[in-house]
Amino acid sequence: MKAESRKQKAEMTIGKFGGALLLSAFCFLLSACRTVGVSKTSGGYAEIAPTIAAEMILDSQQIVVIDIRPSSAYRGPEGHIPGAISAPFETIEMRLPELLPYQNQTVLVYGETGADGAVGAQLLSVAGFRNVVHVNGGIKEWIERGYRTVNAQ
Repeated sequence: MKAESRKQKAEMTIGKFGGALLLSAFCFLLSACRTVGVSKTSGGYAEIAPTIAAEMILDSQQIVVIDIRPSSAYRGPEGHIPGAISAPFETIEMRLPELLPYQNQTVLVYGETGADGAVGAQLLSVAGFRNVVHVNGGIKEWIERGYRTVNAQ
């Protein structure tokens, strides 16, 4: 009886230790892994290439795309990414109440180039948007990579 009791106690201790060890290893691997093509910035948002953005848009209905260029560029000859919401940087602060319903969704932000889109992404992050992703290179790189745009005319 005593030997059986000690065996059960040892199995329980190993089971607890093994489970904790397994959980620790999983957490370590999870924190060490990064999604390929996604980099986190010090501004609190992620940056991705247009190729990754295009895949994200195709794979999920939960993505919100925000174009921060002036309305004239959004409606202009280059067009905009299909489904994008026009929220020009000059007016984005006033339009935050309109955008708040998207605060907990993945928000892809782009501008004309990488620099202006990054400023817009940072503004949304500061405003409390939880999952802001900047499309590096903006609409210029999107078009250079051969991705489709549409015109709102």
